[in-house]
Amino acid sequence: MPSAPRRAIIPILILAIAVVGFMILRATGPEAPPPEASERTWPVQGLTAEPGTHRPGVILNGRVRSAQDALLRAAVEGEIEAVPARAGQRVAKGDALIRIDPREAQLLLDQREAERREMEGAVERETLRARFDREALQRERDLMAIAERGLERARDLRERNLGSESDVDAARERLQQASLTVDSREQAVADAPMRQAEAEARLTRARAAEEQARIDLERTTIRAPFDARIVEVEVATGERARPGDALLRLFAVDDLEIRASLPEHLIGRIEELLQSDAALPAKAERGGHPVEAELERLEGETRTGESGMRGVFTVRSGGRGLTLNRFVELRLLLPEEPDSLAVPFESLFGRDRVFRVVDGRLESLQVERLGDFIDDDGNTLALIRSPEIEAGDTLIATRLPNAVDGLRVEVEEPDSER
Repeated sequence: MPSAPRRAIIPILILAIAVVGFMILRATGPEAPPPEASERTWPVQGLTAEPGTHRPGVILNGRVRSAQDALLRAAVEGEIEAVPARAGQRVAKGDALIRIDPREAQLLLDQREAERREMEGAVERETLRARFDREALQRERDLMAIAERGLERARDLRERNLGSESDVDAARERLQQASLTVDSREQAVADAPMRQAEAEARLTRARAAEEQARIDLERTTIRAPFDARIVEVEVATGERARPGDALLRLFAVDDLEIRASLPEHLIGRIEELLQSDAALPAKAERGGHPVEAELERLEGETRTGESGMRGVFTVRSGGRGLTLNRFVELRLLLPEEPDSLAVPFESLFGRDRVFRVVDGRLESLQVERLGDFIDDDGNTLALIRSPEIEAGDTLIATRLPNAVDGLRVEVEEPDSER
């Protein structure tokens, strides 16, 4: 064999022998153990459950209203003489707010007084006339009796031929005239009560017109109908006011209300509490000063754009500085709940689920949401209740997006008792 081909075969043989040897060593060598899979443990904050009696609260957003929000209008016509009232001013009941020139009203009152005196005179005249008619009627009846006797004498004289027929006719005429006079006077006496009633009715109307004029004169000074705060003044000195014109708007400072939307899930319970006359106090703050209120009733309609109902809270104290339409954050206090537990909101998953740690793994529990609770440090917590939670149980207080039953966790630092 030529030398050149032998030299080319030798490297190939060496390479083949090396590959075969590597494969033999790999096939006969010891196998490495597979890596062990480890389960991940999630660190969480925990709290120790201590059920007890707590008073739940609900944070509500409301606005200030007044049960007496009045727009005062002019009742008489006249020029505005003075406007002591100013927007934002506090006034007491009876304080003068606006004065209308009283001269026109005074002239009308003088006229009505004169008409009343005239009607009083008419009533007195009718009284005197009725008395005179009664007295005159008796005299005229006496005269008619005399005329009747004169007619009898004239007839008797004629029958004895001592008198003429003309004497009888004259006596008959005198009797007829006396009879007509008596009839007229009797009619006057009979009409006297009606004339008296008409005169008294005119006098009553005159007195009523006079009293109305006196009231109109008093209305030229517009006074505060109650202790109030002025919202807006609509007129100025020199303007002419007509009946019905708006003058100013004010509201009662001692009759304030706060109207706030209630959570839908609490409306049924609140209605039951109101029907049982349970006290439902609420608290708020105004510039660092406390405001005390109480839920009195629910509004009678659901407003457009709102799903729930509004509660009407009567301000009991601290409302002097409140203004209409002011935003107020209220904390409604509900009756105490036994066997309840205050937990941070991080413990809630959804609305009604928490997780308990059992042997290092999560266990989900359904709970009843009772409202909110504010602790001694001012922290707002969620108030829950569940018959499955016992004292000493550890609940997690960490937001875990992948929290499921059986998830392995490690509680780092359990919170102090709540």
